[in-house]
Amino acid sequence: MRFLFGKKTGSNYQLVISISAAELRLLILKEKPNKAPELIVNDVERLQNNNITQALSNLNERYKKLSLDDAKVTFVLQPAHYQSTAVDRPDVPDEDLAASLRFQLDELTEMSPDQMITDYYELPLQASGQDKVTAVVAPKELLANIVDAVAAQSWQLTDITVSEVVLKNLFQHREKPCMVLYGLSQNRYVAQIYRAGKLVFTRELRGVRDLSKYSVEEIKLGALEPLATEIQRSMDYYEGQLRQAGLREVVLAVAGPQREAMAESLHELLAVDVELFEYPQWMNELCEGDFSDLEALAASITPSAQGDAQ
Repeated sequence: MRFLFGKKTGSNYQLVISISAAELRLLILKEKPNKAPELIVNDVERLQNNNITQALSNLNERYKKLSLDDAKVTFVLQPAHYQSTAVDRPDVPDEDLAASLRFQLDELTEMSPDQMITDYYELPLQASGQDKVTAVVAPKELLANIVDAVAAQSWQLTDITVSEVVLKNLFQHREKPCMVLYGLSQNRYVAQIYRAGKLVFTRELRGVRDLSKYSVEEIKLGALEPLATEIQRSMDYYEGQLRQAGLREVVLAVAGPQREAMAESLHELLAVDVELFEYPQWMNELCEGDFSDLEALAASITPSAQGDAQ
């Protein structure tokens, strides 16, 4: 999904920027002929008064020796800056579908239709009798600010996307179906299911506390039972409503000091294999370590790039 399109450039650098509620994450990748890009920068800039232009200017000044003029930019919105929901497919021509969603989403957001930019994506699996698309809405003012802020740095914006769409890139070469649990910003947890590398299910989990606060003792006493219940509901929908074979693998992309205890507890509660997400080897030296850079990392990966990187 792309909200916006830009132009091809002659720069040797690719920039990936993700925006959370409080900061910008910047990845700088140097492109190489016939090879995967090389990650050379992974940095963060705090947002002061939501001033995206100033934050990008600070980052550009910090790395001015790289001469980033005309660099291609992919911008990733984290969940604090967009909403998504499954809706019935509007009865309009495909070319009008994205724009028409503004009126369906009017009651689901505080924004009026003229304050929205809407887009959508489609999941390859549908429950019987349904014809839905996943509608995505972001504030027009925010997207306009992003466009202006990128242009002010003499960079070229190629697209704006959202975290739930790009995260699948991290698992595109995994053939067996698996569920991945992500810990996103503001203690938000999202479960996604991938089959043959494609996103087939996504759901934000409700009522889950900050998992990083639990001790090993609390986990052993059943603190993760509410989380396990939410995961099981998602698995039941995948198996029952989407008529798929039972899932046997869950991956935890969740930060915290007790990750091993979490995996062991969920294995016992769900009776499935549970593994801990590990960063790709090519990013190990520059990874953040707490998964706050996963959306930016995922947006930097293309099918050919990941194959080369491995």
